[in-house]
Parts: sequence; C-alpha cells; structure tokens
Amino acid sequence: MSTESTGVALFGRTRFSLRAMEKVINAAIASVSGTAAVDAKLAGLAGRAFPRVMAQMDPDTQMVAVDVDIAVYWPSPVTEVAKAVRTAIREAVRDFTGFRTTRVNVTVGGAVPGERTTAPAVETRAPLSAQIPAIVPERAVKPVDVSQRAAVRQVSTPAPVPVRTVRVPEAVRVRGVGKPADVKVRTEGFGPGENRYDKLRPIHTPEPQPLRAVTDPAPVQVRSVPAPREFALRHVEVPRPVEPRGVDLPHTSPLRVPHAKPLQLRPIAIRPSAEFTRRVDVPRPVPLRAITIREGGHHE
Repeated sequence: MSTESTGVALFGRTRFSLRAMEKVINAAIASVSGTAAVDAKLAGLAGRAFPRVMAQMDPDTQMVAVDVDIAVYWPSPVTEVAKAVRTAIREAVRDFTGFRTTRVNVTVGGAVPGERTTAPAVETRAPLSAQIPAIVPERAVKPVDVSQRAAVRQVSTPAPVPVRTVRVPEAVRVRGVGKPADVKVRTEGFGPGENRYDKLRPIHTPEPQPLRAVTDPAPVQVRSVPAPREFALRHVEVPRPVEPRGVDLPHTSPLRVPHAKPLQLRPIAIRPSAEFTRRVDVPRPVPLRAITIREGGHHE
C-alpha cells in the first residue's frame, strides 16, 4: 500500500487469525437454507452444539483445511444441504480471505425437526455478501441552557394534632336463653274425611304416539356343518373264561411239642482229709444236639 501525500510506499502483510477464519466459515454455513443452529445448553444434558468448525491454516502458503459438523432441519434433503454448505465454505474463504481450501469435509451430526427446505431452494442459494453497516448521520448537538439557581422554599412542618381518647363501650350482658317448651304434636285427625274426595283433579293423559315400524333383521343363513365321519367298530374277541381247578391240600397233622426234662445233677460233697486230698475227675459236659422231628413220629 502507498500514500499519495508523501509518495512513500509502506509495505506490510495481513494475517487472519484462526478465530476470524472460523467466523467466516460459520457465516457461510448460516447462509445455506436447511441448516440449523443448536445451542449445547438447549440440546439437553448430553447435547452437542452445531455447527462445529475445525480449521487448520497455513498462513505462508495461504491454504486452509476445514472440517465442520452441521445440523439439518428434518425433513430437508440432507445430501443437497451438505453439498451447498461445502460450496458456500469454499466461496466464502476464497472471496473474503483469499485463502485456498485443500479440503472441506462436511459431517451431518444431527437432525432437528423444523420447516422443510426443498432441493430447488437449496440450489438457488444466493452467494454470501458482506454486510455494510448503516451509517447514521451525526446529529447536531444543541447547547443546553442552564437556568439560574432557583430559590429553595422553606417547608414548614405542621403542628402535631392531639390524639383524642376513644371510649371503650361497656360490655353487653348476655342474656340466658331458656329451652323452649315442647310443642304438642297432633296425632289424630289426619284420616280421610267425608268431603275429601268431592273435588277430583283432572287427569291429563298424553297424546298417543305413533308406533314406529320395526323391521325384522334379515335371516342369517345357516352354514352347513359337516358331521364327523363315523368310525367303524372293530370286532374284539373276548377270551374264553378259564375254569378254576380244584387243588387238594395234604392233610396236616398237629405238631407235637417235645417236653425235655433237664437232668438233675447230684451234688458231690468233697471232704478234705487231714493227710492228703484225693483227686476227683469230673466228667466233661457234652453239648446238646439239635433234634429234628419228622412226620410219622421218627426223629433224629
């Protein structure tokens, strides 16, 4: 850049911050119909804010790579909106910053219910234009005339008003209310009298109503129900009854109970001698044998 007054050229360079680049990209996204701006506080506990912009810049080569996440109003054509956002970002970066975009990745991260945008409306998008601020002409300032100091009037305090005493009325004496006397109830004289039915009230009968025709419902056709097929009875042969044969039981003889008498042992008195003792041999006891009693009186 140069100055005309001095003729001295002043050289320098212009740099875009990452924040300024993200502002341009956000403006390009907002210019596309069908995109929605979602606040993280209004999206709920686990909600995300849209649009989300991540740009990587190289100021020396004036190149930028853009990755954005957008939200689209449903039911809008999502594919057409994403293509329009990609084109708007490339045009806005080129026209307003002079940078070239190496890549522009658009990810549709959410769908918000809203007004539907048609595909022709998305394709006929107007290019992003710079908003020129309105210039308001400077208003002429009028001088303010300060008036002279006004005289302060003295405010007089009114004299206190004496408070009048209020007389409390005397307490009214409550009179006792006595219990009213019992009223005698008449229990006779309520029967029908002689002249009670002389004047009869007229009876109004309602007008006859025409009878409504009652239509009989159409007879329902009875469906024929097929009877189940009869089952053929099978011949069952009954076996011949078996006559029981008589069985002759052998004659049983009563059992005899043997009466065994134990042998009585004779006591042996051993008298010791003064000179010597004689040896006495005691017979060895014989074990008892089992006795088997057979029929016919023989035993072993």
